[in-house]
Order: sequence, then C-alpha cells, then structure tokens
Amino acid sequence: MLLYLLYSAGGTAAVYLASILLSAAMMFLLYRKVRGALTVNPLITCTFLMLFTVLTSLFFYGRPHVFSFFLLYAELEILFGFYDGKHEKTIWLVPLIAMLWSNLHGGSSCLAYLLCLLFLLSGTLRFSAGKIHFERLEKRKLIILGAVTLLSMAAVFVNPIGYRVFIYPFVNLSDKVSMTVISEWQAPDAKKIGELVLYFLPILLMVIGFIAADREIRGIDLAFFLVFLLMFFRSARFIILWYIAAAFSAFEYLPFSKLSEFKRTWEKIVAALLALALFVLAVIQIPAIAGTINDGKSVSKVMTEEAVEAVKAEAPERLFNDYNLGEALIAADIPVFFDARADLFSPDGILEDGVSLMFLESTDGEENPVRTMTEKYGFDAFLTPKSRPLAAYLYSHPELCELKYEDRETAFFVVR
Repeated sequence: MLLYLLYSAGGTAAVYLASILLSAAMMFLLYRKVRGALTVNPLITCTFLMLFTVLTSLFFYGRPHVFSFFLLYAELEILFGFYDGKHEKTIWLVPLIAMLWSNLHGGSSCLAYLLCLLFLLSGTLRFSAGKIHFERLEKRKLIILGAVTLLSMAAVFVNPIGYRVFIYPFVNLSDKVSMTVISEWQAPDAKKIGELVLYFLPILLMVIGFIAADREIRGIDLAFFLVFLLMFFRSARFIILWYIAAAFSAFEYLPFSKLSEFKRTWEKIVAALLALALFVLAVIQIPAIAGTINDGKSVSKVMTEEAVEAVKAEAPERLFNDYNLGEALIAADIPVFFDARADLFSPDGILEDGVSLMFLESTDGEENPVRTMTEKYGFDAFLTPKSRPLAAYLYSHPELCELKYEDRETAFFVVR
C-alpha cells in the first residue's frame, strides 16, 4: 500500500527516487557500522563497502523487501547492544519491529523472532573450542530475551490475514513448486562472474578475517555469520541480509593491515586487480543506462502495450496468463488466472496447475496438461512468453488455438 501511494503520487519517477534514497541510506548505515574497521584494514573494508554499493542496484527497487533490510539492521543494532550491555531498555522495541515486519514484508517476518531466539540460545551456552568462546548471559538477560522472543512471535500475528503470515515463510521455503518457478529463490551460482565477485568474494574476505584473527572469537558473532551464510547458500537473494549481518558480526576480526604497508609487487597487483574489477562492474552498466535514456523509458516492462491491447480487444472470459505477466494485466484491469501473489492468496492447487501448464509438466499422470487444464478451468485464451514450452506447443497445434498477437517476447492465442 505504501508503494502504491508513492506510485500514485509521483509515478515511476517517485518509486525510482525512493529506491535511490533508500539504497543511499543503507549504504550510510553500513558505513557507519564498519567505519572503525577502516583504520584496521582499509583494503578489505573498502572492498566490502564498494561491493555492497554495486549490490544495491540489484535489490533496492519498488518491492516490499526493501523495508526488511532496515528492520533487520534496527533489530541487530538493538540485540547486539543488549548483548553487550548497552541500551538495554530498547530491547522492548523488538516486538514492535516484529509487528512492522509482519505488515511491511511478511515473507521474511519470521526473522524478527528467530534472531531473538538465536541470541537466547547462544546466551545459554558456556564453552570454548579453540578461539571460539561462548559466554553464558546472566539469568535476568535470558529471561528478558525469552519474553521478547515470545512477544515478537505474538506480534507477527498482528496483520490483516493473521496466522497465514506467521507460517508463510516456512510454507514457502518448503514448496517445491515455488522453489522451481521463482528464479530469485534459486541457490547461488559460482560459475557466474558477477555472483563470484559480489557474493563469494566478500564472504571469502570475512572468512579469512575469522581464521587470521589473533583474538578470541565470540560464539554469537560466529553463529550469526554462519546462520546468514547458510541462508545465502539456500537462496541467493539472502546475500544482502548476509552483508548487513556481517557488518555486525565479522568486522571485529579483520587482520590489521594498512595500505601503506603494501610494498611487495604481488600485493600491489592484487589491489590493482580488485580496483579494476570494481571499475569494470561499473562500466558495463553504462550501455544499459544509455539504452534506457535513448528509449525514453524509465522502466522495462514485462509485456508491451500492444500485447495488453490485443488481450483487451478479444476480452476472453477465462484467460490463462503466465505467472510473470499477472501484474501487468492487473494494472490494465484484465482478470488473471494467477500472478506473483499466487503462493499466498490463490486457492489450493492454482499455483501447481498453472506451473504445470506453463512448463507442460503433468501433475496427475495425464499426457497432455493443455487439454486437461483447459477442460478443468474452461480457458478460452492463452497469454504466454514465447520462451515457455506452452508457447511452443500452441504454435505447433494450430487446430487447437488461433494466434491473435505476437511480438518478440509474447504470444496471445485464442481457443478455437
């Protein structure tokens, strides 16, 4: 609703401006958190901040997940402050953060109480293993953490659809259909040079810091680092959460080093290569930016206006639309079969049936999901990206459907 009001007030430009301002705000917060490390190890710290700056272009845009970045930062600030004996009264703000999280980005709102639980569990341990040391918290703090955890769990229920938001993150992560279809939930791919630099390089630098540290490693710091690292390995979209968590848990362990000490040739080469890599990442974005300006468009769209008008002209009673085209159709007041909210708001079976049709994968043993799903739902038209198996099938069976419109990306068929 907030993004809708923003868009209504200022259009796409307002959403873009808000995205830029939010990304700048998060860059400042991360800089504020790690600036002390600049004097300890300026090379790793600057590399981390520059990589995060590039990363913001991939994650800060008009979607509710941007709110969760700031809520995560705020909660970590409170929880680590409480753990360290600073600002102890602010711990009671965490349930409020949980309630805001539930309403602003329910998909990750479980973190609001899971973070408390992680601090609580770590605070009950007392043991050492090499450099790693867990220190048990005093009983009073454990009781407070337990109460805040329970209150945060209850606060997640304070939303328009109740318990469904509470269970949604767990249902979503266990849904094989969603994990297959939604590309942003895929695991990271180290074969891609962009992911290798933006994702795996900073992780490697932080790991080296833990290994090279000549001081005791607090168990809670290592636990947070590893938990968010496991989340990232589960889904690449969690990398930005890892960056935020790393700013709180890993920078105390960077090995001491100054740029002026880099006198060896290989050290200069490594530093130059890092700087060159960041420069290349920035330069390769220039053609995309120039193309956007030349086209006179502020955003890219999933389908053309002509495709929307073609659907409107036919006015199908029961259109099957691709999962990724739902929002564009809703914006044009065209009824849809499903859209990107299907995992939460659609009746049972809709998402699974829709995906089986998009990819021609039968769910009940039938050889032909097109005929099965058409009979089940009464489809009289299909709107699909031309890259889908469904499009290939409809092109090759003109006796079933008539092609009414096509462009480079999209095809629209009407059932005969």
